Amino acid sequence: LMEVITPDEVMAHLGDCLLSIRPQEKSEGLQLNFQQNVDDAMTVLPKLATGLDGNVLFTGVSDSEYTPECSVFDLLGIPLYHGWLVDPQSPEAVSAGGKLSYNQSSPANRRRTADLPRSV
Repeated sequence: LMEVITPDEVMAHLGDCLLSIRPQEKSEGLQLNFQQNVDDAMTVLPKLATGLDGNVLFTGVSDSEYTPECSVFDLLGIPLYHGWLVDPQSPEAVSAGGKLSYNQSSPANRRRTADLPRSV
């Protein structure tokens, strides 16, 4: 018989893990910063049950724009990876957007950029 764990149980466990972390540095400033990071992570934790809001960069498997949801993974020491890469051996792909983020390369963003006035 397979045990089923609900998303709520996973989120509760992750929340417990976040609350049990203690920073290495003991200075007051770093303690306050750490506590703010934990508070931010706890705020976005419920959103992770439905997905991760991220903006990947096509330059490497661990390259992405930092979003609030990333704080959960940072605090828990969990690296994030993706498979959205440009083939470095394809000059066309690299020149078409190898250094762009997913959001920058989206069709809606390309339309908005195309509508901007061009300076001569």
